[in-house]
Amino acid sequence: MHQSTSIKQRVSFTGLLTAAGILACLATLVGFAGSFWWGFELATHFRVQYALALSGFALILLALRQWRWSALFGAFALSNLALIAPAFWGDDSVTPTAEGQPSLRALLANVNADNRDFERLQRLITASDPDLIVLLEATPWLLDRLRDLGQRYPHRAAEPRDDLFGIALFSRHPLVQSQIIRLGDAVGPPAIVATITADARSFALIGVHPWPPVSADLAEGRNQQLRALAARVRQSQVPLLVLGDLNLSPWSPWFTRLLADSGLRDSRRGRGIQPSWPAGWWPLWIPIDHALFSAGIHVRHREIGPAIGSDHYPVIVDFQVSGP
Repeated sequence: MHQSTSIKQRVSFTGLLTAAGILACLATLVGFAGSFWWGFELATHFRVQYALALSGFALILLALRQWRWSALFGAFALSNLALIAPAFWGDDSVTPTAEGQPSLRALLANVNADNRDFERLQRLITASDPDLIVLLEATPWLLDRLRDLGQRYPHRAAEPRDDLFGIALFSRHPLVQSQIIRLGDAVGPPAIVATITADARSFALIGVHPWPPVSADLAEGRNQQLRALAARVRQSQVPLLVLGDLNLSPWSPWFTRLLADSGLRDSRRGRGIQPSWPAGWWPLWIPIDHALFSAGIHVRHREIGPAIGSDHYPVIVDFQVSGP
């Protein structure tokens, strides 16, 4: 009787593992069809979770002598790992280190429009001491409480809003030119385009926060904005840095197209996954806050900052300008 119960428990446990593994395999496959339908694209963002889960299932089933299922799940785990791996072993080969050039620091923070804990953001700014700050979901309420930043960051461009798409740029260095634009849609969320001069070198900065792809229309709107962003990048005559919550992960086909169409590079490459959302919910962590750069910029360091009361973690990037 005891042996029969043990066998049933083992079969039940094996069955649950197998069912969970099959679901992870299906999600992996659905992700590869992400360019065909916005709902499928949502499955592309969790490659790390699929890889970890399938690796664990494969090892457990191997110990249980479930050879076929173990091999299948192991193969699917490897397919996800192959997509993740460049984040660990790639590097910035576009621009050599600019010997003797000073390093600049940029801070990107999606602050969450409903976040009232602005003191944590102030402490982060004081501790990290960035040269440039891009704030997303910046509200009039928040900018009013950050007005003292004007002493350290006298150069500013902003369109604060009470919805989720306010944006602000603070800079220690002069903004030779700055404007608020709409990418791809006249009624879309604002983006900031600025040309900045620091230590006799000029570079462009684009701060951007496209629509979230939570419906077919919004997904298409975001994709239009990404195409317009790529076109804007190609027109730049100076080195360029893009900072933004792009509402997609590096494994989305639309992210791949953005890099291909614009010539931008991902600052995460060679520096790990660096997930930025959702803050506090580590099993679901994915990297959707990005720092992308063109030739003429060398990224020396990139890290995820501490929690600031938002659903996003901030991104801190140290870089050099070696272009014109």
